[in-house]
Amino acid sequence: MSVFRRWYCRCSGEPRELNYERVLEDETLGEPFCDRCGATPSSDPKHTITFKDEEDFED
Repeated sequence: MSVFRRWYCRCSGEPRELNYERVLEDETLGEPFCDRCGATPSSDPKHTITFKDEEDFED
């Protein structure tokens, strides 16, 4: 079992899932950001970012 965190922004009035920026050098995912307002989990001045942890059950 593993846990995956999904990030959402409520700047448009309803939750929208955040996109992840790509780091080109090592092909890893960077910090999630809102493509509408630019908020990130570490920079959220309007307090619109939320998250939901989802469990992934593997057989």
